[in-house]
Amino acid sequence: MAQENSENKTAERGRSPQAYLLSLILIVVIMLVDMIGRNFFEGMLVYVFDGICLVVMVIACIVIYNRISRRFEYRVNEQAVQIGNEYQQYMSQWQTPYLMLDNHLKIVWYNDSLRKIISIANAEGKTLEDIRLDWGKDKPDWDPIQKEITLDGRIYKALMTQIRLHEKDQPATESSFTQMYSLSLQDVTHERQLEQENFDQQTVVGLFYVDNYDQIISAMDEIQRPVLEAAIFRRLTDLSAELSGIMTRLERDRYLLQFPRRSLKKLCDEKKFDILEAVKRIDSTSRFQVTLSIGIGVDPDLATARRYARSGIELAMGRGGDQAVVKTKDDQKFYGGMTSSVESNTRVRARLIALALKERIEASDRVLIMGHSNPDLDCFGAALGVYRAVTDLKKPANIIMSADKHAAVDYLYRRVSEDQEHQRVLVDRDEAIRLCGKNTLLVIVDVNRRVIMQYGDILDYAGDMVVIDHHRLAADSVQGAAVSYVEPFASSASEMVTELLQYMVENPQLTSIEADGLFAGIALDTKNFTVKTGVRTFEAAAYLRRRGADSVRVRKMFKNDMEDYKAKAEIVGEAEIIYDNMAIATWSSQLPNATTVAAQAADELLDIHGVLASFVLTEMDHAQVNISARSLGEVNVQLIMEELGGGGHLTMAGAQLKDVTLDEAKDKVKEAIEEVVLKRRKGNTKMNSQGTETPV
Repeated sequence: MAQENSENKTAERGRSPQAYLLSLILIVVIMLVDMIGRNFFEGMLVYVFDGICLVVMVIACIVIYNRISRRFEYRVNEQAVQIGNEYQQYMSQWQTPYLMLDNHLKIVWYNDSLRKIISIANAEGKTLEDIRLDWGKDKPDWDPIQKEITLDGRIYKALMTQIRLHEKDQPATESSFTQMYSLSLQDVTHERQLEQENFDQQTVVGLFYVDNYDQIISAMDEIQRPVLEAAIFRRLTDLSAELSGIMTRLERDRYLLQFPRRSLKKLCDEKKFDILEAVKRIDSTSRFQVTLSIGIGVDPDLATARRYARSGIELAMGRGGDQAVVKTKDDQKFYGGMTSSVESNTRVRARLIALALKERIEASDRVLIMGHSNPDLDCFGAALGVYRAVTDLKKPANIIMSADKHAAVDYLYRRVSEDQEHQRVLVDRDEAIRLCGKNTLLVIVDVNRRVIMQYGDILDYAGDMVVIDHHRLAADSVQGAAVSYVEPFASSASEMVTELLQYMVENPQLTSIEADGLFAGIALDTKNFTVKTGVRTFEAAAYLRRRGADSVRVRKMFKNDMEDYKAKAEIVGEAEIIYDNMAIATWSSQLPNATTVAAQAADELLDIHGVLASFVLTEMDHAQVNISARSLGEVNVQLIMEELGGGGHLTMAGAQLKDVTLDEAKDKVKEAIEEVVLKRRKGNTKMNSQGTETPV
């Protein structure tokens, strides 16, 4: 039957040209007959004869059309089949693995190249997962989808494209199309290996500074100094050998280490910068412990990597030292920083900063002073101290603070507002922006992060900027300050401003309000001179006492009303102990000074026997939870708060969590504690009975 049909089709193809010719001749004959016939008929017979001729002509045209269209369709199909066979043969022999999928991502057809890499005899009807291609369920729409997948240790760049097939004899609607997909695989294993090799061979730049070198050396016997230097150099040389790097000594206390990038993972993940602990175990035969600040710069460009390393070392030292900062183009990570910074007994840097600040003030037309949001006594007191220095230098100055009531500084705020000399000192945001100009100097006190400044947008209006702060630098600290004075070892911003004031002006004309504000700021951050105090702290307090600060007036600034006192007692009473030595409490209140009460409650919790750190979580409006964290120095609450997007310093820190409930925030705090205190030095340290970390 098939042979007979084939012969009929062959005969039909053979007759087709003659049929077309006969049809054309028939049409011509009909037209001639019609013309001749008109001469033999008259009247209605003419119209009847024309109609018959017309019908015959239409039939002839239909026959011709059918013949031509059938012939054309046959030739098109014949060519399509031929092309399809040739294409399928080509694709089967194509060196690139290729397959066709139906709408359910099941294999319809695949070529020989794919068969070789999947080692499956018959893959038709199977899914991509069945042949171990980890593509997933993604389907392309109009745009192709490209991924990199791995199969048997080889890396392939996979490209999936949609193919829309129209069903025959159906109108061209959306439902008449069938979706199929083509997937091609390009082996890029060699390219990725070359890229990884090039990546691993990039040079990483590391700067290693001994934090307190001068203090240690000055306290040592001259005979022991070379021994200490040799011990430090040996530790760093051993590290260099382990990382396949080159160590160069730049100065007595500064070293440069360059090593391949493939060793960075070993330094960060495996060793976890154990060089920090190794150096601290060196016996310096003095009361000072040797610590390092490390800045690691990572970038394909060597000059950029060195710049990142310098930025990292500045950040590490600004955070108090004894830590490492790994800085890349898009990120920076912190390691270490579990101990408190060492107080510097020398005031050389304070004197140099004071002179630089004085020059900036004298070169400006006006000075604006701003602190952090929800200002406390340390922030307000430091602002008053800077205001006194500026006015004594004969320059106009204003403190930016809104007219809204700030419960923490209410008493001092009222004293300043009612004092005749300070009538126009305080300005709000709008007035501050109006006063800003190209030659306006903005002095920022007690904060170094834009996100928690009282009005961060004012930075965009001021001509120049100075930062004075005692909190550790964070990853998002403001950049580009003309003068940056950040000393994490200082007890408070008020202490720092008190020192600067003595070098900037020969005889500062401090008023009693300003002296009380500075003294109150120091008392607040040192918990009445019991935490984080040093020689310079008491010297600053003594200077303020001589300048008129009164402890009785300062005490009034710390008084609470009965409602606040009851709230604080409620927080302490509801607190629970976690991890054996940490207290955590949650509180929901509508008090206007809820943040202040929570901070005071966190301080109270430290008075409980065995508690080394405390966390008070306060539920605010708009699904926001504020966290006040305090410690006695053995637990670094600043690192814990940084895990939650906050900051501060070792003994006092805080954070704000948005769109969370109190229970969710409490879980996040516990996770941060586990990450920082329990896991960060896993393998290098262990928790002792007091809950602090000690080297293994």
